[in-house]
Amino acid sequence: MSLFNKHKTMDNKGIELIENVKKAIKLDKSNPSRNSKIEETMNAMYDYFATYSEEELGKHNIQLEIYNVEKLLENEFLSINTEPIYDENYKVVLPKKIKTKEDAEKLLDCIVYYARRNLSKSFDIKNASLAKQCICTSYNVEEICSDIEIETIHIGVNQRLENGMYHHFTIVKVPMENKTYKNYLVDCTYRQFFTKNNSNPRRIGIMIGPIRGASIGSYMIKTERRKEIAECILTKGYIEVTPEVIKEYLDAIVYSGRDKDYYEEHGLDYMNPEDIIPKYTAEDYINLIIKNKAAIGTSMDIAVDEIMGSNNVLLSEEDIRKVNFVHLFKTKNREEK
Repeated sequence: MSLFNKHKTMDNKGIELIENVKKAIKLDKSNPSRNSKIEETMNAMYDYFATYSEEELGKHNIQLEIYNVEKLLENEFLSINTEPIYDENYKVVLPKKIKTKEDAEKLLDCIVYYARRNLSKSFDIKNASLAKQCICTSYNVEEICSDIEIETIHIGVNQRLENGMYHHFTIVKVPMENKTYKNYLVDCTYRQFFTKNNSNPRRIGIMIGPIRGASIGSYMIKTERRKEIAECILTKGYIEVTPEVIKEYLDAIVYSGRDKDYYEEHGLDYMNPEDIIPKYTAEDYINLIIKNKAAIGTSMDIAVDEIMGSNNVLLSEEDIRKVNFVHLFKTKNREEK
């Protein structure tokens, strides 16, 4: 039996399912059953339209109808703390020396403050998703770090970890007084991946246009440890680089690019929590980034330790001088940025 009526449009069942989602979204946000109702109706909608062929979805504007329904949720966030720490009256006080992790993070707090202050000139920093702001913000972080002679590695990747435009973030290399580096992943626009509109994993079953895959956020909220990592980046704007952090962070990017075809070709179930975990190590990921020239402005013979950090990396005499850098911090250009 055809899924379409004689007018070659959506059948009544499909129309009803889409309308049910709209009704759930329109419920008052104070309604305790609203979130569960939205999830329930969206599950039913995705599962039903997953039975349509790609050709049928394309011919009858069904994909567009689903996309428009999803957009109703683009300003609502997942059930995780996504609000950035930002006080416009924050007093910047740089540590005179970087001896401890606490000193390093005081420095990172200052860097992130300036990046978020620049974003706040165009956005409501407490409520905006900051979608499509990662490129300019990553370059801004680089510029802020350059002012205080702190090295950075700017990484721009697609969902296959190739040089691409999907997401940009920064590795900030903090020189410690004990002649080592402590590396931090800085991502001030991570919140864009934690909106509700594309977070339902069942959307992976629909194969056309932008309805391909589920969001980074939907992956990061699946375990408590991932949520901890995500919340640290979302609120503070940075997190210390470790193999675990690199794997979870980049696993989520890769996951977000995998569609129904991928899971079928590999005999995997996109609703199985174990099947969705990419089988890469942190070192695999860094090697991919290096191989695919996704570390922008960085020599391609860069070693894995350059990104991962290593307690065995000794600083040069020039680097040691940078540890006492408080006098180098330039504030005169801040208002111009």
